[in-house]
Amino acid sequence: MMLHFTREEFAARQRDAIDAMRTRNLDGLLMFRQESMYYLTGYDTMGYSQFQCLYLGA
Repeated sequence: MMLHFTREEFAARQRDAIDAMRTRNLDGLLMFRQESMYYLTGYDTMGYSQFQCLYLGA
């Protein structure tokens, strides 16, 4: 799968999200919005016609 941003940006987005979760003492984040999943993965899905979610563990 081709990323729509650099690997460095991909790593920074995940790192920032994990840091924010740890600051709030969260074990993980469950996302349902397609925009949130796209922001963290770069994967454009069929989320508007099919249910999906993404889990990011801290």
